[in-house]
Amino acid sequence: MSRTQFIRTGLATVVTTIVIGCGGGADSESTATPSNTTAAATANTESAPVTSEENVIRPAGMTAAIEKPSTEPLEGQEKKATQLPAKSQFPDDEATKTLREIQQLRISPLPNDVQKAKEARRERNERIVEMATRVIRLTMSEETRKPQFHTAIGHLLEARFQTALTGTEEDIETLYSDVQALNDRDPKSLAAAEGVYYIARFAHTKASLAGNTQPVWFETLSRWAREFADRFPEQQKRASTLLFGAGRSCELHAAATKDQELAKRLMTESQLCYTTLAEKFPTSEQGQEATASLRRLAVPGKSLTQFSGPTVDGGYVSSEEFTGKPTLIYFWESGSDEFTKEILPELEKIRSQLPADRLRMIGVAMDEEEATLNSWMETNAVPGQQIFFPNVEQRSWNSPLVRFWGIATCPSIWLVDASGKVVSTDVRLEQILPAVRQTLQRQ
Repeated sequence: MSRTQFIRTGLATVVTTIVIGCGGGADSESTATPSNTTAAATANTESAPVTSEENVIRPAGMTAAIEKPSTEPLEGQEKKATQLPAKSQFPDDEATKTLREIQQLRISPLPNDVQKAKEARRERNERIVEMATRVIRLTMSEETRKPQFHTAIGHLLEARFQTALTGTEEDIETLYSDVQALNDRDPKSLAAAEGVYYIARFAHTKASLAGNTQPVWFETLSRWAREFADRFPEQQKRASTLLFGAGRSCELHAAATKDQELAKRLMTESQLCYTTLAEKFPTSEQGQEATASLRRLAVPGKSLTQFSGPTVDGGYVSSEEFTGKPTLIYFWESGSDEFTKEILPELEKIRSQLPADRLRMIGVAMDEEEATLNSWMETNAVPGQQIFFPNVEQRSWNSPLVRFWGIATCPSIWLVDASGKVVSTDVRLEQILPAVRQTLQRQ
C-alpha cells in the first residue's frame, strides 16, 4: 500500500482510536450530546479544484475576513494547544523531534514553477499528515503530553485543509472524516473545537474562491459558524470572529447577487449569525458591530432617528428635519471608483430631474483626510449637504453614523420617505431613480 493510500484510508481509524483512547483529557468536560456533524453539509457540492489560500489574488466571492488557526490559537490553551515553548519542556524523543521536523517542513521553500509547486505542496502536506499521525500515536495516552498531542492535531488539520482546497472531492471528504472522528468521541474537546473551526474556515475559503458560482458555500459557512458558537462558547474570540465573518460575508454576497431568491436566503443566514453573535457575545467588538448591523437591517419601515452630524460647510444635518419630502442618503468616499464612475453620475441625473424642493440629498463623506476631501470636491460636484466629522478619530469607518448603523459597504445608499420613515438601506444603482419616483408618488 502506498503512503498516499495509507493516509487516505487509515487516518480516520487512527483518529477514532485516539479519541476513544484518550478523550478530551483534563481540558474537556463532555456533557453535550454529539451533534450531527457530517460531511453531508457539502457532500453534494460540485467543486472544481481551486488555488490555495496562499496564492489567492482576487476572491471570486464577497467575504469578510476570519482569523486563521495558525495566528489565533484556542483560548485558554494559547501555548499548549498550538505551539511548543522556545525551550521545550518535553524530552528530546521521537515525538518532539518529529514536531520540530514538521515545523521546518512547513516553512520549506517550494519550486518556482506553478505546477511543480502544486505537486510539492501536496506531497509536503501528505508527509505532514503522516508525521503528525505518528506524534498523535506517541502522545495520545500521556496526560503530560497533551500540548504535543494538540499541536499534532493542528498540523494534521492544516495539512488536510490545504490539500482539500486544491484537491478532489475525496480530499474534502477526508478532511470532514477526520473532523467527524474527533467530534464523535468528545464533541466538547479542544480537538473537536479545532476540527469544527477548520471546517468553518474551509467553507469561508471556498466561498471566497468559488462563491460566485457555488453560493452554497456562504450558507455552509453560516451554519458552521453558528455550530462552533453553540458548541464552544468558551472560545469567545474565535466564535465572535467566525460569526461576524459569516454574517458579513452572507450580507455582502446578497448585496452583490442579482438572484433575488438567493439574496433572500443569504440575508436570512446573515441575520441568524448577527443575532447569535449579539446574544452570545454582546460585549465583544464583533458583538457590538452585529448589534449595529441588526439595527440597520431592522430600520426599514420605521422612522429614522439618531442620524445627524456636522457638514463640510459648517452646517448641521439632523433626521428630525427629514419630513415633508423624501431624503436620499448616500455613504461615499472620494477614492472609490464605483462612486465616482457609476453612482455620482446617477445622482447628478437625479438632481437635474428633481429639484431640491422635491428631494433632499444628504452625503456622508467617509474620507479620512479633510484636505483630500476638499481637493476632490473642488473638481467634482456632489449633490446635497455633506456630513463630515471634524474629529479625525470619527472619520471613515470610525464615523459615529457608520458605527451606530453598522454600515457594511461603501458606497451605500438609503432612501427615506416624506414622513421620515426609511424605505430602504440597500438601494442598488439601477434602482435609485425608480425608487425615488415611486416614493414621490406615494406622498
